Amino acid sequence: MEATLNKVKELLKSAKTIFVASHVDPDGDAIGSMLAIGKVLEKQGKNVTLFSADGVPKIYRFLDGAENVVKNIPAGKIFDIAFILDSSDISRIGSPIELRDIAKMIVNIDHHPDNTNFGDINCVKPTSSTAEIIYECIKSFMPVIDQGTAESLYTAIITDTGNFRYENTSKTTFMIAAELLEAGISTHEITSRIYDVKSIPSVRICAMSLLNLKFAAGNKIAWTSVDKRMLAEAGARVEDTIGIVDIIRSIEGVEVAIFFREENGRVKINLRAKNKVNVSEIAKRFGGGGHYKASGITMDDSIGKAEKLVVSEAIKQLDSLG
Repeated sequence: MEATLNKVKELLKSAKTIFVASHVDPDGDAIGSMLAIGKVLEKQGKNVTLFSADGVPKIYRFLDGAENVVKNIPAGKIFDIAFILDSSDISRIGSPIELRDIAKMIVNIDHHPDNTNFGDINCVKPTSSTAEIIYECIKSFMPVIDQGTAESLYTAIITDTGNFRYENTSKTTFMIAAELLEAGISTHEITSRIYDVKSIPSVRICAMSLLNLKFAAGNKIAWTSVDKRMLAEAGARVEDTIGIVDIIRSIEGVEVAIFFREENGRVKINLRAKNKVNVSEIAKRFGGGGHYKASGITMDDSIGKAEKLVVSEAIKQLDSLG
């Protein structure tokens, strides 16, 4: 990785305009990693454009620089470098614009095991989060990380490790977190903002979705869905459904949790596993991807058809384990 990071540093010497983007339906790792590297590049005098096709979810808007993220790529602009973060494939950024047409070089920074190595430079390795790689990258540029950057990185790490609960948490993860604390961040404030604050509409939509909870395979597979009508009735937005799939996974005996939601005429699906089922294999079956225990899919079918297809595949995966 050191040799790869040196290539990035060399590339940055002559670069003036930088494009930084992450995947659609962004999570904390996507947003935190983007804001962290964006701030460091700006400190180096670069002209930085931060892009997220779906914007920044409300729970992450407290982070430094979140207000600078745009949902549209400036027309006619050509960038010296495009940094694509936390995306296993270039299509994951969700822009209709061909990235090769607007960027001279693409740097791919990611931790997903199914990454396609689409960049001119690929900084890809299996870590707890993309933020761990971003941290390594930033440390090669500057020895001291400021508080705002540390808050973004810490947010990215805790959201991809389930607040250090998931198996992807390593000794290195804790060592990085310890150094971020030295930058003066308040872990209580960050975790409270992310995990302890729920809007009334988010609680309502969660309750409505759980009333429709369904089970299969001896209650080892559980799923629910949210459509436009339910969102309207609850006065909720799509981002208010964040975390529902994790509640389903927490149910005793459930091995695979699935959450279906209707958005812009398509169905977005979150999959979570508790123990042995590899949900990334389920996701790949429908053009999605992700991690062993956390993956996603986007489908053009109705919610009803998507449920039938995905749950059927989940049953097959479970049965294959004996």
